[in-house]
Amino acid sequence: MSSLPSEVPPPPQVLLRSGRTTYEFVRKLGTAHHGELVLTRRLYDWGFGGYAVLKRPLRLVEEAPRRLIEEGRLSAQLHHPNLVAVHHLKGPDDAPVLVFEHTPGHRLDALVEASTRAQLPFSEGFALYVTAEVADALHHAHGLTDEHGRALQVVHRDVGPHNVLITEHGAVKLLDFGAAWSRLPGRVATIGPDLPGSLAYAAPEHVAQIGLDARADLFALGIVLLQLLTGRHLFEGADRFDAEARRRRERVRVQDSATHELALDAAMHEAVSLAASNELKGRILAYSRADLEDATRAVPAALVPIVQKALAPDRAERFTTGAELARALREHLRRTSQPFGRAEALAELAGLRYAALRVQGGESPEEATEDRLLPEDDATS
Repeated sequence: MSSLPSEVPPPPQVLLRSGRTTYEFVRKLGTAHHGELVLTRRLYDWGFGGYAVLKRPLRLVEEAPRRLIEEGRLSAQLHHPNLVAVHHLKGPDDAPVLVFEHTPGHRLDALVEASTRAQLPFSEGFALYVTAEVADALHHAHGLTDEHGRALQVVHRDVGPHNVLITEHGAVKLLDFGAAWSRLPGRVATIGPDLPGSLAYAAPEHVAQIGLDARADLFALGIVLLQLLTGRHLFEGADRFDAEARRRRERVRVQDSATHELALDAAMHEAVSLAASNELKGRILAYSRADLEDATRAVPAALVPIVQKALAPDRAERFTTGAELARALREHLRRTSQPFGRAEALAELAGLRYAALRVQGGESPEEATEDRLLPEDDATS
């Protein structure tokens, strides 16, 4: 009696071969500056070697290959525990591939959304821990020098919750130097009115297109700190505009340039996006000391000087280095006896994700959080 042949799974798609190492496609992870991110299975001659993330240039962006090479050259010189490591830059100049370490975890923007949905604010310790860790990463990048000891004057230009990762071990990682500025020889110049990076986290001098330095990144990080402490963005609604803009860019990028849908999508959103962008730029350029004082009213009193220094409209009044900001935050934690590290971050995120899932399942935020703690023992029993 004959039987139907069993289905044979298709062979894995090989995306890259490098010496005795092969990278097989697992799934797409979305897009980043000038590139598409893909999770891959890394195989050596002797077997499975873990996972890695490949970044390959976007088909629709003409300068993407050159930008990706530039990102690889810069990222390969960055070595810090709060930065994602780059392993290789492979392939021809017209189709380069960046190989990053695979770091499972949760992006901070998703955690901020979960916090809002569950109406469960982050603790002060969590806010200061995350900000200090990112400040450390920025301090390393800002101080980078070339092989001759010359300062590269790196500016990330896209610091925001979308580029901060909390790993499954509670570590904090700053992601994506695809929009970075530096004095790297042969760097591709940025041309045109569009700002590299997120407009919602851009410093006033960035919007004004004045020469940037480390203080622009620390201003962006100050906005993140304000969000984590108060649940509010410095420019109300800017984070929602930014998230929608990123989603729209991703929808457009994944379509083929010849499709009718792409033209319709671009035409439909161009006018609305431009108007919203211009309105936000105007608010950032008009940002004043009075706006800062209003935005920090909900900040714990002891932290107001730190937050206001990070977000000063005049960059001459801000923190000058990431180390200075990190030191101020950790000193506050020490002074107030709030030990906070990876273990505390993981415990807080476990509670947040639990509450957010219950709200997603239909419970009210009050119901989702009211029984997170065990009831106290009855003293009369």
